[in-house]
Amino acid sequence: MSRRLAAVVAFAALLTGCTSSDDGPEIPAESAFLEGTCRTAAPDVIAVGRTLPRLGDGGEVDQAVKDELRIAQDGLFALVETAEQAYMPALDELVVSVGIVRIRADSNSYEPDLGGLLRRSYERVLSVCTAPN
Repeated sequence: MSRRLAAVVAFAALLTGCTSSDDGPEIPAESAFLEGTCRTAAPDVIAVGRTLPRLGDGGEVDQAVKDELRIAQDGLFALVETAEQAYMPALDELVVSVGIVRIRADSNSYEPDLGGLLRRSYERVLSVCTAPN
């Protein structure tokens, strides 16, 4: 548990100067994810990617987006504990990033730089879990 707390603190420190992009992220097909842990995580990772452009410009986040993030985070959290070591850090980072966004979205204090944080975590998972093009 202390590892997750350290990750949250590290991510909070990274927020200074971070920005998000209005462009939607790459959304690979489930078949692009490597067999095993990554393929199992694929639906939830893809769900996170699809929420990124819908987070908005700050303040309130649509309830449907918050629900999708909660469902994806729950699935990823259950998987992280049994993930292969090679994928665990990236998946754990994504779980923490989703949590940070959810906390701020639930309190109606979401800021776009948090979307940038989430996007970077999402892209890190893609970099370790999908085959190179």
